Parts: sequence; C-alpha cells; structure tokens
Amino acid sequence: MNMWLQYLLAFTLKSRGRPRLALDDVARTPFRVLPTDIDMLGHLNNGRYLTYMDLGRVDFINRTGALAAMTRRKIYPVVGQASMAYRRSLDLWKPFAIETAIIGADERGIYLEQRFVAKGEVHARGVVQGRFIQRGHGALKTPVLVDVLAEAGIDVELPPMPEDAALWSRKNALPPSKAPAPSHWGGRKPR
Repeated sequence: MNMWLQYLLAFTLKSRGRPRLALDDVARTPFRVLPTDIDMLGHLNNGRYLTYMDLGRVDFINRTGALAAMTRRKIYPVVGQASMAYRRSLDLWKPFAIETAIIGADERGIYLEQRFVAKGEVHARGVVQGRFIQRGHGALKTPVLVDVLAEAGIDVELPPMPEDAALWSRKNALPPSKAPAPSHWGGRKPR
C-alpha cells in the first residue's frame, strides 16, 4: 500500500475505536508487511522501519489526544534524531505491531522507544527524539509543549531522561539549523 494512503489512514481511521491512552501508556499499533514494503531479499526494507515508526507515533499521539491539542495551536511534531537496531527480519505478509512509549524528555524534545514486535518477539527497536514546531514561532521548548497539553486537559507526567538516551542525544546532535555546519572529513575529500 502506498505510504501516502497509510498516512491518510493513520491520521483519520487507524486510531478510531481503539482505547484512549495516557502519555505514560504503551501504544500497540498493528500492521502487516506489504509487497510495497519489501526489498530484493523479500523482507521489510530497512528504510521502511522509520516510516512505520512515524505511523506508530501518529497512532500514539492520536490516542492520547495530543494531536488534536497540538493541531489547534498549529504545532506539529518532527524527528530531531533517530537510530535503529535490527534483530530479525519481517517477511512479506507477516503481521507485526509497533509498540511506542515515551522514555524521557529534555528541554528540546521528547524521547520515544519504538519496538517492532511479532509473535511476542522484538524484531527491531528504534529510539527517536521528537521535536515540536509551532507555525510562525519555530521550535518549541518541551515545557511550552507540556503547558499546551496540560491546557487541553492531558495529564503530562514525563519520565526522567535515562542517562543512556541523554548520552545518545548529545553524541548525535548537530548544530542548530541556523548555525554553520560545514562538512569536514578530517583531510579526506569526498569524490
């Protein structure tokens, strides 16, 4: 199935009728590996994992009510950082679920862990830093987002930032988007 259609379904129908979630709950979002998802080896292409993670996060924020609260304030989530670890393949037609949970927050973002689970086994795991942009204002600090969610009646109790996630974030951080970020390879030249 084309990913545009998957996104449309995620924003409109996928979460409908599913249990409401609190921000400290774990969302479980079901999927199936489709022919448009596989690579030449017949399993879920490594690039598709990140796309499916997007869909899992949409389900999570829909079911918590955060998406509606953010949309009213013209706030949208973006990915600041992401990393993946792959354990087992997900083959064509295999059903799987993405389990999404907030693992911590800092001044700049909210950190989520997302697991690809089939038959109770973790096949892959990703960690994502979610950042938030408000149209006309730019990047929001996490406390501002927390205030927006609290005003919408969403109980916001974010877990403390795990040290390994904080270290990962610091090691992978790039300069701010308006700062210079030249590409230097320590004497090696791209060709």
